[in-house]
Amino acid sequence: MLQAKQGAYILLGNGEGGTGGCSLHNPSYDFNDEILTIGADFWVELVLSQLARR
Repeated sequence: MLQAKQGAYILLGNGEGGTGGCSLHNPSYDFNDEILTIGADFWVELVLSQLARR
């Protein structure tokens, strides 16, 4: 997608690495629901920091 439109990815530390970790699009992937608030908080803080600059 980034080849078509400008953007960015962030890694929240969910999935690969650690014991039993695997990458997204793997049949063994198990999303850690507890990380949802970390991701949501990141985006909220990003938006608030940009709004504060205006």
